[in-house]
This record gives sequence, structure tokens and C-alpha cells, in this order.
Amino acid sequence: MLSDHRIGAARRAGENPGEVSRSEFHRDYDRIIFSSAFRRLSDKTQVVPFPKSDYTRQRLTHSLEVSCVGRSLATMIYDSVRKEIGTLVTQGDFEAIVAAACLAHDIGNPPFGHFGERAIQDWATSRLSHPIFRDLSVAERADLTRFEGNAQSFRVLCRLQMSERRGGMRLTAATLGALVKYPRGSVVEGNSRYRKHGYFQDDAELFHEVFQGIGRTELISGEYARHPLALLSEAADDICYAIVDLEDGCRAGLVPLARGLEILEGIKSGSTGGSRMPDAERLSMGRALAINELVQQCASEFGSHSESILCGDYTASLIDRCPAEAAYHEARRVSVDHIFSSERVLELESAGYRAIQGLLDILLSAAATDTPDSFGRHVRRLTHLRTGDGMTAYQRLLSCTDFVSGMTDRHCVELFRTLSGHAAW
Repeated sequence: MLSDHRIGAARRAGENPGEVSRSEFHRDYDRIIFSSAFRRLSDKTQVVPFPKSDYTRQRLTHSLEVSCVGRSLATMIYDSVRKEIGTLVTQGDFEAIVAAACLAHDIGNPPFGHFGERAIQDWATSRLSHPIFRDLSVAERADLTRFEGNAQSFRVLCRLQMSERRGGMRLTAATLGALVKYPRGSVVEGNSRYRKHGYFQDDAELFHEVFQGIGRTELISGEYARHPLALLSEAADDICYAIVDLEDGCRAGLVPLARGLEILEGIKSGSTGGSRMPDAERLSMGRALAINELVQQCASEFGSHSESILCGDYTASLIDRCPAEAAYHEARRVSVDHIFSSERVLELESAGYRAIQGLLDILLSAAATDTPDSFGRHVRRLTHLRTGDGMTAYQRLLSCTDFVSGMTDRHCVELFRTLSGHAAW
């Protein structure tokens, strides 16, 4: 489970003479943070598309914060199992595995966040009825009609970045295992223990290599038990998603400040200070102490069930078993009701929805055939769309979703306006 084997590489990790300054897991972290896909998160929606305030977080700052929280969780867990694993991995490396996985957890998210995922899903559902896609398998169809940003993250890391070589960025099996929240394909036998899928059929071989590398055996259903450290990555994301989004909602005026402070107090009593403090300071302190409280509760839950987690029997999320679970879910509910359902967010997401689907239509017309018309050839030159004579219809569809998923919010809208002619005059 702590394997430093690099996925896609024939040579074992650590075989480069003279490279002793960094561990393999710290190299993972560095490869992710220097990648172009990670940099593009700076203009991808976290809470509010195109925020007016510089304070409001985007996916880049969210990912960095999740990485910090994940590292804190890893520190606590390592301290409790130091005697058992201290000879296998250092504390720094143990922390680096979780921090790197957290850093990359949203790297495959399309523009406009989860609403962008729905735009792709709806587009695929309507377009796959066309006769040219009749030969797609059930799983290939499900990959697209249930398009999943988590699966796209795995694809970005293992296929799209450094695409000229097998394994892409060639991260370690431990880091990729800790990244995957849903270790299953889009179609499994019987009832699944997971709500979503973690890879596309086009990437199945590399995915299986990861889980074989970390010692997990494929279950009869076709899915795997999670890597233990994936629970820490998930918990870090859950904590930041709820608490930080609530803070941003309060600062943007979408959530009443009193309601936000009340929820933070429900997680950690006394966390928001006294009424004489400035509101902004009360909110910042409450956010920090609430995150710290949830980190400690999740670490305690992990430690209490470490045996079932290690053997793969633990199927819950850590946050759902914590004492502050009710207050945590109230923070999520308030964010959905007040932030993601606000008129401003809905208007911007609607524009993003149309831009994503419009771009996919334009790209598909250029990718679906080996002999596109003059406009299709023009689109190929402008977008450098990945096409090839040996590509299946499924792979051509993926080339379109790959392109759109990698775009920033702003680039998506601007390119749609350009290609559709709205910006030509």
C-alpha cells in the first residue's frame, strides 16, 4: 500500500543513480504542482463562477487547502502507527503521499465545477442516440452519460499529461491509490459500495495496475476496496468543501453571517470568539478551529477502525462517523441552499452549461470523422484536437470531453463565443 512503483514505467522507482535529494512521493507532489493541468485550476469554479472578490477561492486555492488538511490528517495517523510502519516509510513520505493525492483530487474537474459535469452528462445522453455510436459498449456509454470528474482526474494524471509515454506523469501506485475515491468502473456487477466511478474504460489497464501495485484484489463485482489513505484524502476534501465554502458564502453576502457563525459553533463551541471581535476575524477563527476539530475527529475515527480500513471492509466516509457529523451536514445544506442556488450562481452556471455543450457539438463535428468538412478542419487546427485514423468512436468522444474538461471557465466561454461566431463582429 506504500508502493513507490511508478505506474507505466518499466524501471523500478529509485533506479536513477544520483537522485537522492527527494523521495519518490515528494517527486509526485512536485510533478503535480508544476503541471499545466494544476495551474489551470486557478480559473476554475469552486463556489462562485467569475468571483468579484479576490478573496473567494477557486479550485487552485481549494486544492492547496485540501492538501494542507490532508497532510495534517496524515501526521496524526502516522504518529499513532509509527511503531508499525516507521521502518517502511518516513513521516515526511507518509504525509507527502496524502498531500499529493489531495493536491490532485480536482485536477480533472471540468469548467464550472459539478454543474459542468452535468452539462457533459446531459450532452452525452442526448448525442449517444445517434447511429454512429451504436457500437459503443454499455460501459463506454456509461463513462460518458455518467461523466465523472474523479475519473477524469485519474485520466489527466495517467494519460493526458506527458501523453507521449505510457503512464503519463508516472506517479507512484501509493499516491494514485490514495487519490481514488471510487475504485470501480462505470458499470459493475450487482450493487456497488460506491456512488460513482473512478476510471474510464480507456484507462482500465493503468487503473488495474495501480490497485495490483498496492496489493488490493479485484472483487467479484469488478471493483476494489479503497486504499486506506484514500479515506484521508476524502475527509480532507469533505472538511474543506463544507467549512471553506460556508466561509466564502458568508463573505460573499450569500449566507447570513449569524447563521454561518452558529454552524461553526455547532462544530466547535467557542470557536468564533466574542461579539466584540470584528466579524471577519470571528469568521476566520471559527473556520480554522472548526477545521481543526473535524481533523481530530476524523483521525480518531480512522484510528478506531484501522483494522477494518486496512482490510477493506470499512465502506463509510470518516466524516459521516464523527461526533460533529450533524453540524457538518448542516454546513453543506446551507451552502447548497444559499450559495449554489443563488440567482447569481445559477445565471453564470447556465451560461457555462450552454458554452460547454455548444463547444462539445462543435468539437464532435470535427472529431467524429476522418474527413471533416472545411469548418471541421479549421476547428482541428484551432484546438489541436486529438484525432487519429485508429481511434474508435468512443475514443473520439473522449477526445472532445478531454479538451473541454481541461479548459478554464473563462477560456471555455470565450472559445465558444469565438467558434460559434458570437465574437466575430
